[in-house]
Parts: sequence; C-alpha cells; structure tokens
Amino acid sequence: MERVRGWVRDTVSPWDAALAVGLATAAGLDTLRTSAPHPGARAVLATLVVLALLVRVRHPIAACTWAACVLLAESLLLESPDEVAVLVALVVLSYSAYAHAPARRAGRGAAVVAAAASVSVAVDPSDSLSNLPATLVFFVVVPAALGWSVRRRARTIDVLEVQREALTRELGAVAAEERARIARDLHDVVAHAVTLIAVQAEAGSARLPRDTEGAARSLEAIAAASREALAELHRLLGLLDDVPAAAVGLAGLPGLVEGARAAGLEVRVTTEGTVPVLDPEVDRCALRLVQEAVTNALRHADQPVVDVVVRHHAGTAHVSVTSRGVRPRLSSYGGSGRGLVGLRARVEALGGRFSAGPVDDRFVVRADLPARARAVAS
Repeated sequence: MERVRGWVRDTVSPWDAALAVGLATAAGLDTLRTSAPHPGARAVLATLVVLALLVRVRHPIAACTWAACVLLAESLLLESPDEVAVLVALVVLSYSAYAHAPARRAGRGAAVVAAAASVSVAVDPSDSLSNLPATLVFFVVVPAALGWSVRRRARTIDVLEVQREALTRELGAVAAEERARIARDLHDVVAHAVTLIAVQAEAGSARLPRDTEGAARSLEAIAAASREALAELHRLLGLLDDVPAAAVGLAGLPGLVEGARAAGLEVRVTTEGTVPVLDPEVDRCALRLVQEAVTNALRHADQPVVDVVVRHHAGTAHVSVTSRGVRPRLSSYGGSGRGLVGLRARVEALGGRFSAGPVDDRFVVRADLPARARAVAS
C-alpha cells in the first residue's frame, strides 16, 4: 500500500488531480442529464477519458493512448461523446503530449488522439466529415503546437541556466585567479620594500652616532623605498577599484636597481637582444623575478653582488639573477619562503620555465618567459 501511495505522489500532481476530478464530475453530470440511451455507461466512459489527465505529465503518451481507446470504445459501442469536459480533456492531452514528451514520442500520442477523434466524427450521424479538418486542427494540431512551443522554451531556459551556472563558475575562477595575482603582487611589493627598509634601518642604527652622514643616507633610502611601495600599493588598490593603471614591467628595472644600490647592494645589469613587445603579465613577471632575487640577496648575504641578465631571443625573454655574498647575513629580518614558490607558479602559468637554487658559491634564479603568455584553457 505504501508503494502505491508513493507512486501516486510521484506521478499525480495536486493540480492535475483537481483538474481531472473537476472535469470527471462535470462529464458525469452532463451525461446523466441528457436523454440519450445508456446514460450510466456513457457517464462511466466519459469519466474514464477525463481521468487520463491524472498521468498526463509523467506518462503523457500512455494518457493519450488510454483516452483514445476509451473514446473509440464509446464511439463504436454507444455513440460519439459530446460532453464539454471530454472535449476539454482531449485538448489538454494533445497539449501534454508535446509539452512533456520528446517530439518523436509526442507524435505518437497526438496521432492516437487524432485517430480516435476522426473515428468519433465519422461514426457520428449528427456530424459531417467536412468538419473533420477543423476538429483535428482545434483539438489536436493547435494544442500540440502550443505544447511543443512550451517544451522548446523550457529547454531553452534549461540550456541558458546551465550556461549561466558555467559562466558563474568561470567568473568565480577568474576572480580567484585575480585575487591570487593581486596577493602575489602585494607580497612582492611589501616584501621588497620592507626588506630594504629593514636593511637600511639596521645599517643606520649601526652607523649612529659615529657616521651621521651614513645614517642620513640610510634614512633617505628608507624614505625612497617607502614612496615606491606606496606607489605600487596605490596601483594595486586601483585595480581593486577598477581604476586603470599602467602595469610596471621591465621598464621599472632601473628604479629597482637604484633602490637596491642605495641599500648597499652591488648590482650589474646586462641586456641582450632586441627587446620585443611583451604581454603585460609577462613583463610584470620578469620584473617581479628580479625583485624577488634582489630581495633575497639583501636578506641572506652580506656584501652581496648581484648580476642581472635579460636576454631576448626567438620570442622568449630569458631572465637570470645570480647573487653571491661573503657570508650569510646576520639580519634579524627573514622571509616567509613564499616568494620563490609564488614565482614558480606565476612563470609556469604563463607557459614559461623556472629554476632557482645554489650553484657553487652562488644562488641563481632563472626563468624563460614567452613574449606571449599562454592562453588558459576554459
């Protein structure tokens, strides 16, 4: 019994149940009020036709076949039905065939309804075959066309909903990638500036009170590093506010080198080849690589010497930074270790190759970047 109740709950909607019961009641009363012979049998058959509406959504073809068979039986055994409720049921069933079933199967459902209606008109002495085309158009063709249109619109809405969800996921991925990129840029800017400030602050503290001029130079370097960091932070905040800002790439290398030299770092820069037009992301990544390597040299080596080589060849930018120092630096400021990891991820995302590690008494950071960033597959 519970299985039957579950089937009814899954198959019959409350609206269909109300429609079927209302039309069945109207069909039965309409038949019983007429003076035609066999009113009881006709009422039962009319009610059976209408009750096919109970399963019109979940089983539209079965509902059409059921109603057509009962309609044929009534037309051939008694007389063709003329109850309004039965005619309304035929219209709803023709609509349901195309609204709730694939077009190929819906055609079979509409066909059996059309065949039953044709027989009913043909055997009805009070009707004429000249009315058959109009009957089929009104009771089958028009509602079937309406059902097809509704089903097509529903399918279009489903496709659009799937596309909307896919677009939402894609936009979420793009937003996450943009947040990660901004976080990497923030790390690079803050880490570099704070390292310069920490180095200069320690140097200035060591020079006081003997070398006031040297201490003043350290303070000037701290001020310059702070201004540079603020400018970069304003640029990044402009991105969050959708304010266009020029991306800082290798064109900013002279300023980076000048700041590093002010911190006491010996930096030598070599550029080879014809400089191509680089994608903004590639250009920025190249500068960040040099910035991270210089920052690490300031942190981890005393009296560091850094060689920066930027070589352009065959559509690829080869960037390498080699640093060496006399001994490990005793600065109290250390890094988080995230810089090189983030650089590797950034370079590989652009379609390049990255390596970093000690070579003899030197530490080498190297990347091969394509002039055109690799497109990310969606």
